[in-house]
Amino acid sequence: MNLLIVDDEPLEREVLMDVVKKNRIGITHCLEAVNGASALEIVTSESIDIVVMDIKMPVMDGITAAKVMKERRPHLKVLFLTAYNEFDYALQTIKLGAVDYLLKPVRPDEFIQALKKVIGPTSDQTSEEIHQHQSNNIIETITTFIHDHVEEKLTLVQLSEFVHLHSQYVSRLFKQEMGMTLTDYITVSRIEKAKELLANSTKTIADISEQCGFTDPNYFTRVFKKLEGCPPKQYRENEQQLKREKVNRQYFNKIM
Repeated sequence: MNLLIVDDEPLEREVLMDVVKKNRIGITHCLEAVNGASALEIVTSESIDIVVMDIKMPVMDGITAAKVMKERRPHLKVLFLTAYNEFDYALQTIKLGAVDYLLKPVRPDEFIQALKKVIGPTSDQTSEEIHQHQSNNIIETITTFIHDHVEEKLTLVQLSEFVHLHSQYVSRLFKQEMGMTLTDYITVSRIEKAKELLANSTKTIADISEQCGFTDPNYFTRVFKKLEGCPPKQYRENEQQLKREKVNRQYFNKIM
């Protein structure tokens, strides 16, 4: 689990981070931010599971930041930590789906108990495994969608919306897990589909190009040649030749 602590008071952040480090509760990484705006940047670019955030901060307050965070990352857990014991604040945090609302100064044991409720019974190892499992599910969902819609226009924004995550996070996660960019994976998937159609159908190259999501047959040919080392027409001829040779071998083996 990755934790982000957001507070405009440096000492407050330091104390909370020290409390987390001294207690083995399944937190793998602990990051910090000085206000809601900087917290949003971190949540967008990093894999954050839990946000502990003050409400009243300069530049962007915690309530505003939490609204945007929950829109981008619906499953993000937000715990508010504030010195303002006011009903309006508490009501807003409830509407945002906050997991807890703690008043400053919070005792270390109270803070740890609140985090434990969010994390649940786990260890560092199982936390890593859970995180990897979540990443695998996201990647599997995206790749399955690509394969099922390879003939359509596919974009990073569209696929990110499909899994309810921010595009920058999806882009970074995909590259990390798959070893290639999302755009490259889409292109490779289109070409793999094209190879299948070239080898097993009599469709024209223009039709195959369109069926695999390419709007320009000439561009399709250039991309195909770059990845496969030969143009689509030659690839089809090579596949047909291999099939003929296979049939001849089978016939020869049968009569021997």
